[in-house]
Amino acid sequence: MHITLDTKELQSKLELVGRVSTKHVTLPVLQCVLISVQKGVVTLKATNLEVGIEASLPAKVEEEGVIAVPASVLIQTINYNTNREVTLQTEDTTLVVEGGGSRTQIKSIPHDEFPTILRLDGSGQSVQRELFSLGVKSAVFAASLSSIKPELGSVYIFQKKEHSLTFVATDSFRLMEKTVPQKNITLDSSLLIPAKNATEITRILDLMNDDPLMRFTENQCSFEFSDGLYVTTRLTTGSFPDYAQIIPKEYVTHSTVLRSDLMQILKKTNIFLNKFSQVSLHVTDRSITISANNGELGTTTESLAAETDGDDLTLSFNQRYVSEVLGHLVDDSIVLHFAGIGRPMVIEGVNDKSVRYLVMPMNK
Repeated sequence: MHITLDTKELQSKLELVGRVSTKHVTLPVLQCVLISVQKGVVTLKATNLEVGIEASLPAKVEEEGVIAVPASVLIQTINYNTNREVTLQTEDTTLVVEGGGSRTQIKSIPHDEFPTILRLDGSGQSVQRELFSLGVKSAVFAASLSSIKPELGSVYIFQKKEHSLTFVATDSFRLMEKTVPQKNITLDSSLLIPAKNATEITRILDLMNDDPLMRFTENQCSFEFSDGLYVTTRLTTGSFPDYAQIIPKEYVTHSTVLRSDLMQILKKTNIFLNKFSQVSLHVTDRSITISANNGELGTTTESLAAETDGDDLTLSFNQRYVSEVLGHLVDDSIVLHFAGIGRPMVIEGVNDKSVRYLVMPMNK
């Protein structure tokens, strides 16, 4: 192999591809970027068996070939190259990187075991990447970190109504639902993307400048961009819980508060949390009093103004579960809906109804 490429173009594509590679005990090739030159086309590939990425880029090709080298070593080498162009060529089992007066030799790993990255067929559907990314990022924080139930460690994507997609994640203690516009998408079935994979896809979507075509099968989902960048992810097998059943149909209390006030108070109560991260909310007609009690550090009680309709009540919640959603709400004022003692609280914006967040109370 002997090729010459634009250094910035190579840096850009390695940034997209390289982070997927990972150390693997039984498959060392997974820490590599596979560089393939065939029929005058240069392709970079990386996979961790969960997510696979292919990127093509223009080059002056003098000799074709294929080689796999550790992604981190190649990326750092290219990033420190200040020359406008860089030359890559193979010498036996070594990749030689030359630019200006620099010459670096990187030892390769046998590429025969590099997994095939599955290519999905079909015309695909155009995805509005910024909105798709927003949907994932709004929901994924609520996904379970445990691998015991893979469906709870995934982002559930389905079509609740036309011209939109709804993204949902839950760890069984709280649930986040976000609906975003998607004009040209029709989903005949739902998708369950593992949370880590979904996060990686949003990183790529945010770095691109155009909207991709999405294709999916029962086990795989892919995104392909006009410049040839191709990303595919494994889908979770299994069924997402019928979460509509746990969302209360009726509420006994509704409290409207300023989001910024609630965020500020939760930051202070964070100092005095116990090992269960427990805070108590006492709701009255004009205020919500939030308290935290740590046996070693002390206690704090904070009040914020609220417009409340309904019964007075007191409930305890995991402070992190309440605070984490606030950054995903855009309204200045939010509504806390209470279904009663021992039942979930639902948080929504006053005007923006694209977000719905449910959190279960804690036992005292």
